[in-house]
Amino acid sequence: MGAMTTSHNLSRSAAIWVTLASAALFGVATPAVKPFIEGIAPQLAAGVLYIGMGVGLLVAYLARGAPPANVAKHELKWLLISLVCGGVVAPWLIFWGLSHATATATSLLANTEVVFSTVLARFWFGERYSNRLFIGVACIVGGAMVLGGLRGGMEPLPALAIVCACAFWGIDNNAMRLISHADASFVGSAKGLIAGATNVLIALSWGAVMPPTGPLLGVLGVGVICYGASFGLYVQGLRVLGAARTSAFYGTAPFAGALMGVGLLHEPVTVNLLLSALLMGAGVWLHAAEPHAPIGPHVVDMADDPGP
Repeated sequence: MGAMTTSHNLSRSAAIWVTLASAALFGVATPAVKPFIEGIAPQLAAGVLYIGMGVGLLVAYLARGAPPANVAKHELKWLLISLVCGGVVAPWLIFWGLSHATATATSLLANTEVVFSTVLARFWFGERYSNRLFIGVACIVGGAMVLGGLRGGMEPLPALAIVCACAFWGIDNNAMRLISHADASFVGSAKGLIAGATNVLIALSWGAVMPPTGPLLGVLGVGVICYGASFGLYVQGLRVLGAARTSAFYGTAPFAGALMGVGLLHEPVTVNLLLSALLMGAGVWLHAAEPHAPIGPHVVDMADDPGP
């Protein structure tokens, strides 16, 4: 990650590929971590994953000489909201859902984060969008309904947990917009380490047992690579493409996770899964066609950020 300061030299086409690689890494985190979490308490697994992310970004931050964080005292509340909603609550909920559902279905249902980010931005920041975007929201909601319990989809409670996780990530995304000028790797490392440690401590206090070294290192490694490196690549693409276009490309992340779940984990492809993927794919495409749509996992407007 130490070479990430050269992002301003990327061509537009290279920036697109970097962003797609970032989205793919983030998207495959769900199926990649699935084999390691068998028998691990969901909150403990979420904590270890975020610690991995924090460690990876801390290494990048220190390699860059630990530049100023650029977070004012009055902005710490937004960092705290992001940390609690996006780093503690949301990962716990989605890991609980993942432990009771397939990685493929979980990945696709993560598209509902697009809906929450959009709706919250509309009421939080007063952003206005065309009817095309709201049709996209309807498509994603329809896909979630198909996948989340209607007509023989996944079980309702795991689906609800995943959707609630996406709601908290929607809050996280919008809170991060208010500290978008802060150093990305500092914010990412602080969020990963503090939120991860908090989840681990809570899980252990509730009676969770530390897993064997193998699964523990597996979850930690997914955090470093799929979350940490993905965040760094995302900022590289963002500096060249701008926030709206980078976010549009990032909408491919859940589909990368779904493809890995089917291809590598050999999870079944059902009619509900296909119908949901079509509806959500249409919704993401409509969001990508909207110039100012705040879409994609953990979207933050860091165009002016120096990057990790």
